[in-house]
Amino acid sequence: MFIVEFLRSKIFLRNVTVILILIFVLIIVALQVLKVITHHGESLTVPDLKGYTIDEVEKICKEKNLRFTIMDSMYVPDATFFTVVDQNPKPNSKVKRKRKIYLTISSDTPPRVKMPDLLDVTLRQALSILQSTGLKVGDLEYVPDIAQNVVLQVKKDGRIVRPGTFISKGSKIDLVLGDGLSSEKVSVINLVGLTYDEAVFALSGVGLNIGAVILDEAVRDTLSCLVYKQYPEPSDVMISQGEAVDVWLTKPEKFSKAKQNKPDSLNY
Repeated sequence: MFIVEFLRSKIFLRNVTVILILIFVLIIVALQVLKVITHHGESLTVPDLKGYTIDEVEKICKEKNLRFTIMDSMYVPDATFFTVVDQNPKPNSKVKRKRKIYLTISSDTPPRVKMPDLLDVTLRQALSILQSTGLKVGDLEYVPDIAQNVVLQVKKDGRIVRPGTFISKGSKIDLVLGDGLSSEKVSVINLVGLTYDEAVFALSGVGLNIGAVILDEAVRDTLSCLVYKQYPEPSDVMISQGEAVDVWLTKPEKFSKAKQNKPDSLNY
């Protein structure tokens, strides 16, 4: 009976009410403190770190109140050694302050592959084989021979490469082709809007070479850049197989503006 009477007493009810109020206040205070600690409602935009060195990344992350860690490395052709080639979260993602950005950096040691046998195959077949092997087409050289657009020799850095030779993946392979004993000319194809690698591959497919490569001021590497101007331009003019086409490159986000303001003359 005493316990029942105590539970019904004003003193107990008052104490319980005070305790509940204190608990409610503590919860409110804890939530507010948690918001401050976790920066609830605040977000930062993740910068694009691709192409930057680790020293540059450190400076950028410090300014943006972010952190970073190197998770992996991989070989990427044409990428500068020890620069960022991938990141997580991706650029322009919304994150909280102090969020850690996980980086993949470029390695200077490419894997090695066996040189495929390209002798006596057509140019189109050779391009397909090189691409599937992880190799790139370099210069195309035409010599007098009845076998038109057939591979007669395979070279790397001016030296003949034999099938089965181990070479670095991503290497540029030069092809010596027969001209069919003719002075055949081809039309210049449109390269505008293609990436650098796509432009090289497209030119090779019609027997042309890449010429001068003019980079926009903002370009750090050619991997994701787009062609916004070329010379010669696509037209009815025919040029000889093996000749070169010059290209101007810029970042994708600046492509439209660069295309509108492309230079009218070759001042480079």
